[in-house]
Amino acid sequence: MSTKINVRSPFYLNLTEPVVPLPIYDCIVADLRGFAIDNQGVITEPTPRYGIVYSFTSADAGFANGKFATVTTPTERLVTFTVTIPAGFSNTSDLYLECGQHFTQPASTTCTPSVTTSGSIPSQSLPTGGSTVDIDLSGYFTGETKYAVNNNNPALITTALSGSTLTLTTNGLAGSATIYALGRDNSYPTTCEAVQPISITVTAAGVDFDCTPSPLLGGSIAADGTITRPVSIAQIQGVSLTNGGALLSPETVAANTGSASQPVTLWFKLTAPTGYNNAGSTVWCSSTLTQAGTAPLIFNCTIASLTGQKIATDGSISLGTAAYGTVKSFTPPNPPFGTVSTNTTRIVEFQVEIPSGYADAGTEINCSREIIQPATIPVCGLGVGLYISVGKPFFTDFCDSVYSAFTFVTSSAANINTLLGSQICKNGSPFNGKNYYYIVTGYGTAQAGGIGIGSFYSMQVDSNGIVIGSEIAACQGSTGSGTSIQL
Repeated sequence: MSTKINVRSPFYLNLTEPVVPLPIYDCIVADLRGFAIDNQGVITEPTPRYGIVYSFTSADAGFANGKFATVTTPTERLVTFTVTIPAGFSNTSDLYLECGQHFTQPASTTCTPSVTTSGSIPSQSLPTGGSTVDIDLSGYFTGETKYAVNNNNPALITTALSGSTLTLTTNGLAGSATIYALGRDNSYPTTCEAVQPISITVTAAGVDFDCTPSPLLGGSIAADGTITRPVSIAQIQGVSLTNGGALLSPETVAANTGSASQPVTLWFKLTAPTGYNNAGSTVWCSSTLTQAGTAPLIFNCTIASLTGQKIATDGSISLGTAAYGTVKSFTPPNPPFGTVSTNTTRIVEFQVEIPSGYADAGTEINCSREIIQPATIPVCGLGVGLYISVGKPFFTDFCDSVYSAFTFVTSSAANINTLLGSQICKNGSPFNGKNYYYIVTGYGTAQAGGIGIGSFYSMQVDSNGIVIGSEIAACQGSTGSGTSIQL
């Protein structure tokens, strides 16, 4: 952007080019997808569209050590995920953001017991700094044919699974955690898995827990004064305005009425974690958090999240939709797109109207997308065989039952993670997907999807057989709602 200003001597101007403010990272932008809880209470962490899940917790009854107890009736759960804020946002320096997610945990009676536990896996105690131990899981399950591991504290312990051997490796922190070894058979998830908890203590011999380096990471304060706590390996008992002072209840400070953000120093009352010499004692540590100002949010193409745009074989362009905002038009390509003999990547610029709640609401921004234009002569020779289900207008429409994938098609994609942009063919011709979603199996994936299945793969296919959306989906109970991770 350039700015021209005409002035007359003897006036002099010293100007700096204005800078567009960065957007704020919030739970809408994070867009957590793929969160699930199975009928044994084991949690599948979601994958944010932007950022990484750091940890999670829940205040719901039955939650302990990163897992829910089994239930005999479907039970609504609320899990709070702490997500790392990626670079490129105005609040990146806050490091972390907390986002709540709801899911209906299915009853434990929704699957057939087939694998059972055998004995108990002993507790493990390891020093920090890369110490390892191998556990042979084959002696702790009966009827299993494969294994999995659920580790909700990767900052404390790293896990690796090779066949039946689970390897635990410590990192640089002391503390305690419970991870879960899972035994399954080849019919899972229509059959039940068995769960073995593994209690782990990581010790730092001769070391006291203190504030150096700071055990507090991230955190922020909203403009209205609401405090989002930092992440810590220690239990946070409360927060105060002074060292050793009275704990705030509710945890708020004075509102910031200015447009700019401001720093606020708070003191956190911590309990030294297991593994340190002073475990259980109270330690006060300070952290300077950023309190947001009142300036409106800035809308951008990341938040808009365009989807469903496509190009027909003759080069005509479809607008598609946006997750936030409205796609109003596109910039006509010059020269216009003609037909192509091979599937060709095109870049199209779309105009998106900014929604209310953001700066400049009602105006438009330009957002570019790469789109595959299919060839006039389809690529429908030999391809990778897979099976698809009936089509649905939305992937959440699969969340009312269990759907099997029984229709044979071929794909030009080499694997399940590269379906996006590939071509689906049936009986040697492009498959008319009608922009519907399909459960897709193959490449060694499960043969069904829907309610009670856990995660499953789905794809959105246009009328030319081009995959315009590829996701790992999961249903939330029988409510017709769900989450997905775009591939």
